[in-house]
Amino acid sequence: MGGDWYDYIPLDEGRLALVLADVSGKGMPAALLMSAVRGIVRSVAPLASGPGEVLARVNQMLLDDVPTGRYVTMIFGVLDPASRTLTFSSAGHPWPLVCHGAVVRPLHSDAGMPLGLLPCEFTEHTVKLCHDFRLLFYTDGISEAMNREDQEFGSERLTEFVAAHNCSASRLMEAIHEFRGQCSQKDDATVILLRSAETTAAFSRIAA
Repeated sequence: MGGDWYDYIPLDEGRLALVLADVSGKGMPAALLMSAVRGIVRSVAPLASGPGEVLARVNQMLLDDVPTGRYVTMIFGVLDPASRTLTFSSAGHPWPLVCHGAVVRPLHSDAGMPLGLLPCEFTEHTVKLCHDFRLLFYTDGISEAMNREDQEFGSERLTEFVAAHNCSASRLMEAIHEFRGQCSQKDDATVILLRSAETTAAFSRIAA
């Protein structure tokens, strides 16, 4: 039972919504809350004007119904293959990493607060994707994976990984397992990797 959740939601005009979220806590309570959040997002996404409105509406519903102390971080993006753009909003979630050619940068955003805490607005950001790109969404179970020396996997290792042309979701999870060694995984770890192919975009995802 975990609190991470990812999804791909078809939208009109050939667009695709990408969702990655992480519920506070563990076990059955986190899994049940995430199941409810999934239903809300899937009902709201086709009707909203953009990612910012999706997060705002989900946040309001959670404020009305979620017990105090529970919250959800989420990143919601809309991929438009026709214009090669990604428009996204973040609710307290780790910044995605985008690589154009060999240059990797975090997609900094005016991240709103995690969902379910306070009324909040969520800013939308749009990035143009080149013809040789990698785009990584991840939960903090990836970046905060610990080894026996109490070191985190961290953003620098993630950046180096995304810069490699042969990167994949499965390779990243292998790198995380190798880095941890005998240390147990303390948090759910989920990653979505979107990357260009010769003429189309290919998706890779794995969770542990």
